[in-house]
Amino acid sequence: MKRTVCLLMTICLFLTACAKQQILDRINLFIVASFDEVSKEQLEVTLAVPQFQAGKPEVVTDELYSKIGHTSTGIRESIGTQMDKPLQPGKLSVALFGSAKASSGIEKELDVLLRNAYFSRRMFLAVVDGKAKDLLREDFNKKDEKGMYLYHLLDANTRKGTLPGQNLHEFEYALVGQGLDPFLPIIQFHKDRIVVSGTALFKEDKYVTAIDANQSRLMKLLLEDMNQGIYEVKLDNGTFLAIENVGSTVKYLMKNAAITIRLTMNCKIREAEGYSTSDEHLRYISKRFKQQLLQSETELIKLFQKNAVDPLGLGDFARSRNRHWTEEGWMRQYPVMNVNVALKVNMMESGIRQ
Repeated sequence: MKRTVCLLMTICLFLTACAKQQILDRINLFIVASFDEVSKEQLEVTLAVPQFQAGKPEVVTDELYSKIGHTSTGIRESIGTQMDKPLQPGKLSVALFGSAKASSGIEKELDVLLRNAYFSRRMFLAVVDGKAKDLLREDFNKKDEKGMYLYHLLDANTRKGTLPGQNLHEFEYALVGQGLDPFLPIIQFHKDRIVVSGTALFKEDKYVTAIDANQSRLMKLLLEDMNQGIYEVKLDNGTFLAIENVGSTVKYLMKNAAITIRLTMNCKIREAEGYSTSDEHLRYISKRFKQQLLQSETELIKLFQKNAVDPLGLGDFARSRNRHWTEEGWMRQYPVMNVNVALKVNMMESGIRQ
């Protein structure tokens, strides 16, 4: 009896595998799509469609299909006329926007992605430094399909890493909500690799300014509790030490029209080669790290205020504390309001030679 059951299960597995193979043979899947501005009225959409070699499932190449038109939906249908198999959009996991397109606004493209039930709200979005199509043309990965490689890269650096990022659902929430502005990771092709080089800050649906990778790590510290990240501290003698964040918490407080961001960090010294220290030196390192981090965070907040962007959602926090809050009033107040960072650093001596 047991042998019969096992045999039936094995047959079902083989039949399932065959069915999936037949489906893949009949459709074109695409995991990544890019959007570039051609003119104020036209855009170019590019799809990277993986091509699987028969009998060699580990060998995957990408074929690019591009078209210029007035709407992304119309362009996608036009691209479909070039193919011998129907397009299946259900696997789209990454949407890339060229920097020019992101600067002029991405609301129309977002609306299409949000209206289509096939597209996942957890889809990653990113801004490309330059043309997004040019990035997809590059041979940046030889093992995986380009879309999946980009998906895992963004996942590792944003959701699981130290850089801030927003998926489709989170971007929409920040876009339509009051008192906060959306942001997206910036990627670029550099020395045969794709790197996440910073964060694009948006005002409504338009990309207005950028911060680099180091500033992006500082921004994420102010956004959420973390237990990862390496930060460097420079001592008076020019020596650099590596400080690891093993657990940080952040909390916003508001009093008398001023906001205080209370940041507490538990840290360990991870790299101090040739540097012997004592309890006194440990206190000195903690003080220097606190001074430098506090200065960097303060400068970052002033940059946000100067550009009238609120990626931290301070306006949303203020709205929850004031029933008379209005977005117009907040935008007049935000660029000049008093925003302080209250930083506490608990330095542990891991990695230090006594």
